Amino acid sequence: MAVRILLLTQWFDPEPTFKGIVFARELVRQGFDVEVVTGFPNYPGGKVYPGYRIKWLQREVIDGVQVTRLPLYPDHGQSAIKRVLNYASFAASAFVYGLFFATRPAVMYAYHPPLTVGVAAGLIRLLRRIPVVYDIQDMWPDTLRATGMLNNERALGIVASVCQWVYKRVDHIAVLSPGFKKLLMQRGVPEAKIDVIYNWADEASLKAPSGQLPAAFPTAEKFRIVFAGNMGKAQALDAVLDAALLLQQRGSRVCFVLLGGGVEVSRLVERAADLQLGNVAFLPPVPMAEVGTLLNAADALLVHLRKDPLFEITIPSKTQAYMAAGKPLLMAVDGDAANLVRESGAGVIAASEDPQLLATSAEALAAMAPEALAGMGAKAQRHYREHLSLRIGVERFGALFRQLGARRTFDMKRVIDVFLAAVALLLLAIPLAFLTWQVSRKLGKPVFFRQVRPGLRGRPFEMVKFRTMTDARDVSGQLLPDAERLTPFGRFMRSSSLDELPELWNVLKGEMSLVGPRPLLTEYMPLYSAEQARRHNVRPGITGWAQVNGRNTLSWEEKFKLDVWYVDNRTLWLDIKILWLTVRKVLVRDGISAAGEATMPRFTGSAAASHGGES
Repeated sequence: MAVRILLLTQWFDPEPTFKGIVFARELVRQGFDVEVVTGFPNYPGGKVYPGYRIKWLQREVIDGVQVTRLPLYPDHGQSAIKRVLNYASFAASAFVYGLFFATRPAVMYAYHPPLTVGVAAGLIRLLRRIPVVYDIQDMWPDTLRATGMLNNERALGIVASVCQWVYKRVDHIAVLSPGFKKLLMQRGVPEAKIDVIYNWADEASLKAPSGQLPAAFPTAEKFRIVFAGNMGKAQALDAVLDAALLLQQRGSRVCFVLLGGGVEVSRLVERAADLQLGNVAFLPPVPMAEVGTLLNAADALLVHLRKDPLFEITIPSKTQAYMAAGKPLLMAVDGDAANLVRESGAGVIAASEDPQLLATSAEALAAMAPEALAGMGAKAQRHYREHLSLRIGVERFGALFRQLGARRTFDMKRVIDVFLAAVALLLLAIPLAFLTWQVSRKLGKPVFFRQVRPGLRGRPFEMVKFRTMTDARDVSGQLLPDAERLTPFGRFMRSSSLDELPELWNVLKGEMSLVGPRPLLTEYMPLYSAEQARRHNVRPGITGWAQVNGRNTLSWEEKFKLDVWYVDNRTLWLDIKILWLTVRKVLVRDGISAAGEATMPRFTGSAAASHGGES
């Protein structure tokens, strides 16, 4: 059976995101069962995308991937309060959904930023014991300080403390650069808990780009350096405008194309106009499928970040897209990102926020022969293919998911089972003693019906119930049919489900659950189809989805179909619903027997034939 993965990320396609549909689709291709839990698309503009509106819950399928969208407060503006509301609202929705409604996955993947996604994942792990892989794309609180989004030292200290709480709660951490790993180790995270898994690009969109170049795209006589991506404070693109001014004053043929959206766009456009820059073009965001067309038309591709110690250990994800496109890079980021370009020979290095050096490096690229530029692009593409590609990155995540999924973890469902079974046995001690006496008086001994049944993964256990039938036999010593052995007292025990109460002991021992497919006869095991046998992937239950949807009035095929549906869709909320419906069914005594039968006909692998025994 495929390993089930829940991808928890606030941002997902059609929003621009690094670990979106490309990641989910490749996981499915590699054999995983994936559900994405995300918000309604509103990034980076802060407005809900056309075709969507905020609902309590929306499910959709994108490229064969199940996507569940949860409500949030849409915003991505300059207001810190509104940004916090945006993050916190999605985290609250994710926590409630993950705790009560999400089908239990083998592993949960949580994408950071924002930190609130990690908090939600940590709380879900605490309560449901689902292993968590935490993918850190931004180092908080460092990024908040570096971008100026948060400057209050006390608030930054609180964020740091929350980060430490998340790091301790999650099972494994993936980071995008060696520098991130080193910093986490300095903050007390064990080295064995951290893996460096480089980001990858949207290879499909880059290989088969669509769309046409916009009219504002500079013509071929210019040396066109394209920056594609978010334009925020972290990108510090004022330095690019300053470099453009220097180049314009020199009469250089270099021009910059700034493609994308973000909180700084309008201010940058206004400043470029004030500087009367004729060598800078701003283009609005386009779908990822059209980005490749613009990258392919570029002569070189620019990466730029603010000068900050944090960004020295950051590799912006646009780096991988640029390398996959096979174009020379102008890397104006210090540290790990510069080392990547230097080691691969994929471009030219410039310092962060240094307009003079940026202009000089841009002119150096423009002065190169076409063959030299093509060689740089080929080296970039080769390095990407061998070290940074989608296949390699997802295989590393996949190995991690399988490793964590194979671990035995405590399940919140099991904790609830033990607690409720123990409480019920204590509260029902006197009624159970009375029923024991009544069964002994009316049906004789033994009081309990014991039979070996298949449990979790088919492992046998001895199920215990109150007896409801006599041991009456015919002249040849064979047991009489169920209808003749089932006494009025036994019918009352069955119709009220009082005969099931001793199974609370099986629940306490861990052999059964309060809710799950009913444990049937061991002799049925070889008769199941592969699909029907999946009912044993969970503990059998005292009650189950089939029991509240017809019980013994259903055919075997209908019951098994409902059992398998429960296995695939089980949640804490569904268990609560089944328990409530069970109480209602018991009160109206509905679905106790199959039509014309005292209990349920024996399963023969196809159609019911002879009669069974206690069920």
